[in-house]
Amino acid sequence: MKVVGWVSSLVLVTGSKIVSVTAGGNCSVYSTGAGNCEKGCGSCFNPGGRPGHICNGTSTGYYCASDNPPPGGDMAFACMDWTFGSQAMQKAEAAFQQRTQQDVYFGVGTYGSASDPQRGLGACYRVRVEGVDKDLLLQSVNTGSDVSNYQFDLQVGDGGAGAFNTCAGAPFSMYPGTYAPWGKQYGGADNRSQCAGLPMYPQVAGPMKAAGDSLVSLCEYSFDKGVRHEGGGNPTILDLSRVACPSELVAFTQLQRADDPSTFQLGEYRQDTPEFAGLSASQVAPQCTGPSLANCLTRMMDCRKPSGGFIDNIQSKLVVDGMRVVQPCLSDGYTRLDVQCGCMDCYC
Repeated sequence: MKVVGWVSSLVLVTGSKIVSVTAGGNCSVYSTGAGNCEKGCGSCFNPGGRPGHICNGTSTGYYCASDNPPPGGDMAFACMDWTFGSQAMQKAEAAFQQRTQQDVYFGVGTYGSASDPQRGLGACYRVRVEGVDKDLLLQSVNTGSDVSNYQFDLQVGDGGAGAFNTCAGAPFSMYPGTYAPWGKQYGGADNRSQCAGLPMYPQVAGPMKAAGDSLVSLCEYSFDKGVRHEGGGNPTILDLSRVACPSELVAFTQLQRADDPSTFQLGEYRQDTPEFAGLSASQVAPQCTGPSLANCLTRMMDCRKPSGGFIDNIQSKLVVDGMRVVQPCLSDGYTRLDVQCGCMDCYC
């Protein structure tokens, strides 16, 4: 059984059988006859989650391997349409603008938040960045010890694999070839011209081609829109505050906080965000080159299943039923994995 890409309706097709997934949960695709799945999805953490491909291997669902998959087994990855400037992201931005009359860029990544009880996972932030023509509305789906408070690490095409590279260089990597064309471990390509040397598509290329994306175009787009600078520089964050997560953005990740603010407006909710509205770039952060990258928009792309895809990082009281954990992808970067449960027969 395989569901290609992501769908907005909660309907799962398995051969000739159609299984509707309700808010209460229907985890029958995990059943092997023990009867536990028929009892309210048993012990599953995310019943009612959006359907997807059932991960093959020694572990399944939200426990699907994130590295070194078993022979013949599947592996969970970051999704490529989460990347800044993907065709699906641009369509979602347009839909959000039509609904709210607010013109922003969408994206996902990591927000360094020490005060948030879930380390920022699932929260959305509106960010004003030096030299970028529109605000960014971004969801934090990952964590990282190398991400400072008031820093947002944005997933862009070849943004740097950081500490956990599953993009290239291994047989199970998402993309073909070595990591050499990708540039630096932290930051990726320093210049737009380097994007042309990247592999165009994952090893399983069909879904990215069908989506109208390529790694080269996603890399170039991030330079064109100013979210990274020529020479490897990072732009300065001029203002940032937590906002409500738009449904158009949550549709990509399937992680939804239950404690969202009620506004999309910048500056109205600053529970765990800085008071630097109205300051110039030089006043906020004279240098966005390190060692501290606070108040900087940095970048990443490790292709790895993010922290928000591990249920041990999630507090159930802080998330919405059926949207409790990030829904990652197969190695093609677009086919979503089913993450309602973590094992067959709904025992975990």
